Amino acid sequence: MAAATNYQLTFVGKSGRTYGINGYTADTAGVINTFSANTTAVGGSLPYWVNPEDVVLTDFSIVTGMTQTTQVLTENGAVKNGTLMNVTSHLNTNSNRPRLSLPFAKGTLIGANTI
Repeated sequence: MAAATNYQLTFVGKSGRTYGINGYTADTAGVINTFSANTTAVGGSLPYWVNPEDVVLTDFSIVTGMTQTTQVLTENGAVKNGTLMNVTSHLNTNSNRPRLSLPFAKGTLIGANTI
């Protein structure tokens, strides 16, 4: 049985500001994830976040429980040219999550697909 879940993306802007973006996945392969900067993301949230300044993705933390899928693919605009993030390595219970350093230019439509 698929287990829909939320995750947190942490970005640090050029200004030094930290942006915590909540993501949601239905835990089904090929699903476009949704995002919210202001509240918990749900299925009806926007499928992207537009960054207000140059940012670097520094952390991806996902809640334990996904059963059908194993990776999340970041997207830069509409192009699936991002980075694969293995769910097991980025569980919120893992205090040794890999440190990320993925840059995005200001105004990028940042999205993700579950694969």
